[in-house]
Amino acid sequence: LIAEEINTITPPDPSANENDSSFLTEDQVDVTISLDVMQFIDIDVKQNTFSMLVSLELHWFDQRLAWKPFIGGCHRVTYRASIDSELTEIWVPNFNLQNKLEGFQTLPEAHASVFYDGLVSWRKTGVLTATCELTGVTSFPFDTTSCYFDFGDDRNPLFHRVNYDYVAPQFFSSLEDDKWNFQEYRLLTTKTYVEEVTESLSGFENRFIRYHFFFDRAEFFYVHMFVIIYILFTYLSFGTFWIDAESGERLGFGTSILFLMVAQDISSADVTPVTQEFLWIGKLSLSSKVLVLLTIIHSIAIMWVLTKGFDEWEDGSQEERANFIETPQIDATQEEKEPSLTRPFAKSFFDSYCRVGNVFARVETNERDSEKLKRKKTVKMADMTSCVLCFVTYTILVAVFLVIR
Repeated sequence: LIAEEINTITPPDPSANENDSSFLTEDQVDVTISLDVMQFIDIDVKQNTFSMLVSLELHWFDQRLAWKPFIGGCHRVTYRASIDSELTEIWVPNFNLQNKLEGFQTLPEAHASVFYDGLVSWRKTGVLTATCELTGVTSFPFDTTSCYFDFGDDRNPLFHRVNYDYVAPQFFSSLEDDKWNFQEYRLLTTKTYVEEVTESLSGFENRFIRYHFFFDRAEFFYVHMFVIIYILFTYLSFGTFWIDAESGERLGFGTSILFLMVAQDISSADVTPVTQEFLWIGKLSLSSKVLVLLTIIHSIAIMWVLTKGFDEWEDGSQEERANFIETPQIDATQEEKEPSLTRPFAKSFFDSYCRVGNVFARVETNERDSEKLKRKKTVKMADMTSCVLCFVTYTILVAVFLVIR
C-alpha cells in the first residue's frame, strides 16, 4: 500500500535526513556510497581501462516509506528497485560510474531493503569496468600504476538534488595479503583513498566521488623476458672487439645482435604502454642499441684503418703496400700531393686512443715490424680501448637505470 502511493520520479523530501545528525545538507537528498572490493580482475594498459568485481551499496532516507511498527511486527520490507521507471517500486538516485565502460546501471538488478524509519539500502554486485588516465607507467616494468572510479550523477546538481557522501572502501581478505595469486597486478589496498572531485561540464559544475586505486606489477616476468635479455646481448656484442678485424664475421656478429634487439622491441611492443613520456624500458632498449651500434661503427673504422689508414703509415715500400692493400700502385705524381692538414691531428688522436687500450692489451711494437703487423697491433690496442670504454659506460648506465627505476 505504501509503494502504490509513492512517486518514483520525484526525490524524497531532503528534510527527512534529520534522522541522522551527521548530514549537514538541508536542500539535497543525502546518499551514502559504500564500496566493497571483492576481486581485482585486470588492467589494460593499451586501452587505459581496468575492471574489478565489487559490491556497491547506496543508503538514503525516504520518509514516504516509513511506518510505525507494532510490537513484534515487521521492521524491514523489500521493494523492487531499478533505474528503469517501469520496473522500480520506489525512487532511486540516478547514480552511475561516470568514467564507465560497464557501470553501476549495467549491474544485475537487485531489490532494495527499506527499514521502518525510512532508511533505504540498495546493494548491487557485479563487474565495473572504467576508463581512466593510468599514472605511474613511466617506470615500466617496475611501475606502480594508479586508476580510479568516479561515482556520481551526470545531470546538473540543481536538477537531481542529490548529495553523494562516502565511507572508506572495504576489501576482501584475499586482496589484503601479499600473495600475487597468479595475476599480473596486485591491488595495494593500503594506498587506496577517496576524494571529492569537481569537474566543469557544459553549463554547470558536477561533483564526483573518486576512488583511487594503486597496483603493483609482477615485474619478474618482464625482467627475465626483456630486461636481462637486453643487458646480456649488449655485453655479448662487446665480443666484437675480440674477433679478428680481417674476419668478415666481425660485422655480421654485431649486426646480428642489433637485429635480435630490434626483434625484442617488436615483441615487447604488445605489452608496453604507449605514452608521450619515455618509459624506463625504452631508455634501457635505446642505450643498449646505441652501444651495439658503436661496436659496429668501431668495426667499420678498424677496417678502414687496415685497408687504407693514414698517410703517415704509408712509409713502407711500394711493394709491401701493394701486397697488403691489393690496390694498383700509386704513381709518383699522386704521391707528391700535399697531405691534408687534418691527418696529423687524426693520426695523433688515434695513437693516443690506442695507447689507452694498450694498458690492458700489453702489445709491444718495434721498428722492425712490417707495416701490416704494425697496423694489426694498433687495431688490437684500439679494440681493447673501445671494449673497456663500452663496458664501463654501459655498466654505469645500467646501474643508474636500476637506481632511478
